Amino acid sequence: MRLNDLLGRRVVDRDGDDIGGVADVRLVQDGPLLPSMQSALRIDGLIVVEHHATRLFGYERHVGPALLRWLVHRRLGDVRYLPWQEIEQITDQAVTTRSPRTNLKPLHQMPRY
Repeated sequence: MRLNDLLGRRVVDRDGDDIGGVADVRLVQDGPLLPSMQSALRIDGLIVVEHHATRLFGYERHVGPALLRWLVHRRLGDVRYLPWQEIEQITDQAVTTRSPRTNLKPLHQMPRY
């Protein structure tokens, strides 16, 4: 699967309730050592927005001018983080989680790498 295949895909919880759309992925560089002498990247989780799957440009993390942040959050709704290990299934229609929506943390509460 390509990364582009995930972007925009709907995310539903185990009960079938819509959580939002995949707007981005969070990558961690802790995989096996590559010939380039760098560690490989792996997907740590998905960034899910409630209303629209759109480019975030960093404003979801409460950075940038206050008015612009307010406008972005008003348009997007909740921005949540879905850890990769919480994904039950990925189909052509949706990504299904193992847990309910309430278990997903707001993105701004996640530690930065």
